[in-house]
Amino acid sequence: MATLSFVKDRRRWRVRYRATHRESGKIFSGSRVFFEKSQAVKFYADAEEHESLWRSGNVSIQESIDQAVDEFFRHCKSHTEGTQVLYRMVLDRFIKCLPKNCCRIQQIEPFHIQDYLYHITDQRFTNRTCNSHLTAIKSFCRHYSHRHNVSNPAEKVKMLVENPPKSRFITPNELARLLAIADTVATDRILFLANTGLRASEFSRLTPDCYSDKAITIVGKGRKRRTIPLNKAARKAANKLKPATPGALYLQLSRLAAKAKLEPLGPHSLRHYFATQLLLAGVPIIKVSKLLGHSSVRTTERCYAHILDSDLKNVTDILD
Repeated sequence: MATLSFVKDRRRWRVRYRATHRESGKIFSGSRVFFEKSQAVKFYADAEEHESLWRSGNVSIQESIDQAVDEFFRHCKSHTEGTQVLYRMVLDRFIKCLPKNCCRIQQIEPFHIQDYLYHITDQRFTNRTCNSHLTAIKSFCRHYSHRHNVSNPAEKVKMLVENPPKSRFITPNELARLLAIADTVATDRILFLANTGLRASEFSRLTPDCYSDKAITIVGKGRKRRTIPLNKAARKAANKLKPATPGALYLQLSRLAAKAKLEPLGPHSLRHYFATQLLLAGVPIIKVSKLLGHSSVRTTERCYAHILDSDLKNVTDILD
C-alpha cells in the first residue's frame, strides 16, 4: 500500500510505499519527499501501479529501479555527504524523466540517458554540470551491471566537451589592496587562505585538532587527507583565526573587492594565488598538486597552464 501525507514541520509532502513480493516474500518499501503536492500525487499514483506489479510477481527483486537505487546508496556510504546528495538528486531527476512503462532496471537503454542529457541541456545547464549528472548515472549503472552481471546501458554514452572553467586569479598588488582596507578578522582569514591554499569548505571545517607543530592536517575533497606546512604569516594569522562558512567567506571577500574597486573575487581566488606564487617561485608542479589536494597532477596542469607556459620563455638560452 502507499500513503500520502503532509509533514508540517518540514513543509514537505511525503509518499510512503510498501508491498510484499508474491514469489519471494521479500518486502519492497521506501519513501519520497516532494515540495509540490502535484508531484507527490503523481508519484503516489505511480507507486500504487508499481506495487500492484510487485505483488503479482511481474517485477523481480533485481529489476526494480527503486530497489536498485536503494542498493546503490548502501554501497555509496563511503562517498562524501555532498557526493551522496548530488547522486540522489540526479538519480531522482533521471528516474522522473524515464517513460512510465520503464519500471525495471533492465529496460533502461542508452537513448534514455541521452534523452535526459538533452532535457537538462535544454534547461541551459552547462556541459560541466551535464557531465556531473552523467557521472552519477554512469556510477549507478556500472555498480548494478557489475553486481548482477548484466549489460551497462551507460557504458557507451560519451561525456560532453567542457570549456575550461574561468578562474579569477589575484595578483600580489590586488592582495595588498585588499589587506589595506580589511579589518583584523578579514586580514587573518585572507592571509591564512593565501598562504595555505585551502578550499572554503576545508577552511570552514578547521578545528584545533587539525593543527600540529608548524602544519595543519585536513581531510579534503574525496576524503583525501593532506598536511600543509604553515609559514610565518599563516602561523601568525592562525593565532586569532575565526572560522567561517563558505558563504560568509565569499560575501566578505566580495564586499572587500567592491570596496577596493577590484573585480569580483572569492575564496578560491586566494587558493589560485597560493598555487600561482609557488609555481612562479619554481616549486615543482607535483608538489604544488599535493599541497592543493588535487587527485591528479593533470588537474593542476590544466588550471595553471598559463603559468607553465610563461616559464618556457627564454628557457633555451641555457643551451647557448
